[in-house]
Amino acid sequence: MIKLFLHLVVAVTCFALSVSLTSLTKLFRVADAPVQAERVVLGPILPKDYVSDDEIEIRKIYREYGPAQTRHDRGFFERIETEDFRLFFAEESISREADIQWMESTPKDIVYENKPYEIKIFGNSAMARTSFEARSPNGHVDRWDTIDIWTKRRGRWQIRSTTQTIY
Repeated sequence: MIKLFLHLVVAVTCFALSVSLTSLTKLFRVADAPVQAERVVLGPILPKDYVSDDEIEIRKIYREYGPAQTRHDRGFFERIETEDFRLFFAEESISREADIQWMESTPKDIVYENKPYEIKIFGNSAMARTSFEARSPNGHVDRWDTIDIWTKRRGRWQIRSTTQTIY
């Protein structure tokens, strides 16, 4: 019984001491400056299927991409690929010039098509996931996915790198 009484006295004493110290610290504390409320204006909430002008421009380039590769249009690729463009596939990568030379060495009767299925815009950068097809005259079709990293330079979109995955 004496032990219980002792525990109770110690607990009450600790409680009283902590309340006293809290009150004492309030006396020495400098008053907080009033908080200014700041109004934040959010942009419009866009519908889920909203397509920006930048995405429309990139999709237009993709519509031209397959036909340009089919006709081996060097000028098209020199315009839409940056000078430091890299094509990554398997365990190697090649430059824009090597990519264009490879394209020019392929048969001219292969028909190419590049269809984007996801484009995300991040200011002056973008990421696109595409499905790419190469159709031979005998009907054989090779398909692979690509991930393209885009950059907007001097007001126009260009591909900075492409990563291919063949399946």
